[in-house]
Amino acid sequence: MFENDRENEMFDGGNDLDLGSIFEGENPFGDGSADTIAELADVDAVTEFAAMPEEKADAVFSEAAPTADVAAEPEEKTEPPQGQETNTKPEEEEHDTQTNLPQGDAAAKAEEQPEQIGDTPNLFDAAIAKAETKQAESAKSGLVDKLPVFSYAKAEEAIADPSKTFDQLRNEKAEDFPELDDGTSVSWKMVYGTITKSIPNPKKTTIISMKKKIEESKEFLDSLKKAKGDVVCKVTPSVSAKKKGVMQSYKGAFATVADAVTSGKVIGFVPSDDGKVYEVRPNKIGTFIAPANNAGVYSKVRAGFIPALPKIPNETLAQIISFFRSYVTAESALEAMVYVYWSNAEHAYVTYAPEQTVTKDSIDTTLPDLDEDDFTLVMEIHSHNTMEAFFSPTDNADEKATRLYTVIGRLDKLFPDLKTRASVGGKFIDVPPAEVFEMAQEPYPQKWRDMVEIAKPKEAGKE
Repeated sequence: MFENDRENEMFDGGNDLDLGSIFEGENPFGDGSADTIAELADVDAVTEFAAMPEEKADAVFSEAAPTADVAAEPEEKTEPPQGQETNTKPEEEEHDTQTNLPQGDAAAKAEEQPEQIGDTPNLFDAAIAKAETKQAESAKSGLVDKLPVFSYAKAEEAIADPSKTFDQLRNEKAEDFPELDDGTSVSWKMVYGTITKSIPNPKKTTIISMKKKIEESKEFLDSLKKAKGDVVCKVTPSVSAKKKGVMQSYKGAFATVADAVTSGKVIGFVPSDDGKVYEVRPNKIGTFIAPANNAGVYSKVRAGFIPALPKIPNETLAQIISFFRSYVTAESALEAMVYVYWSNAEHAYVTYAPEQTVTKDSIDTTLPDLDEDDFTLVMEIHSHNTMEAFFSPTDNADEKATRLYTVIGRLDKLFPDLKTRASVGGKFIDVPPAEVFEMAQEPYPQKWRDMVEIAKPKEAGKE
């Protein structure tokens, strides 16, 4: 590979190494760049090279200095032996182009940012949500020490000792509500704001534990964000229906007291001519009779009116009011009357104004004699011009027939007064007008209702 004199000159141990004179002409180590020269400047490496056998040195030259005409082949990537560490640099994680953060961090950062509309964060919605949460937390703290309320059959009372179980509360209230006496037919639920929870085990569950469980739930906190008005924790029992037609074997219903005594029943119920039902309990001492507080053998009956016909149309009522108003002028204010019939053939209402003589406070008329198989008189309606709507003693004496009666007053107002009642053989029962008349129902935006809060009436003696 080298000429002798060149070899001796290069590797003479007593002479200094002259890198500049080693080669003349073409540099077999490359293009003479700074990197190549820096590599050759490593004296230890050159000394090691000098000690190599000639064959090995030739191999090094052939590998280290390819000719300029031959392009260097790309280095082949080889897998390191198993268990051997490598000095290769790990690949850099891809970065988000907008945040210049690693993609994982950029995604997490994005979750922290408020919702955006276009390129602008929706800071207002974020502020509203934060304010709602703060308000809900504040409302919740004020409810924790507030006593739950027993609510049943329109009776409401704060539960002074909420540490008792639901079943203990049932026993306590059974004195006032005998239907709660049978625990197997009573179920319980707790209604706290908009949250309703049933009580699967009323004998072991305390009232305070269920209240606390609801208060600590995320569902309850979310409900407080939209709550309106006073939030109350109500404890409500429900009595399951008894089997129809089944009576305890020791009870019975009888027509007379004598029948109850001879029946052999422990408890008998007998109706009386004073309109009450009496409880009869015969024993060896004698027969004990008292007004029945809860005669379970009879179905509940309440005074009122149960309509069998459709409601009188709102258009019909509007026509009648207009007719009555025509007799209220600046010169005079008179009463008037109309009859409302039901046509059995046409299944529709017919309004009829009879012949009548009227004054400011009276009406003189005669009821027409119509065949009731064709037309049924449903209601008599008369006006009180500018006076209030009320039934006078004259009305009470006249309205004996079993039908409906209505009086309309204050016709000088935009919306007049209306009062309706049913006569049951001369006994009068007030009837809400909405039960017999169709009321005007115009659509309106739901947002209007969302803005309304209904205040609860204050308890007597409290500010």
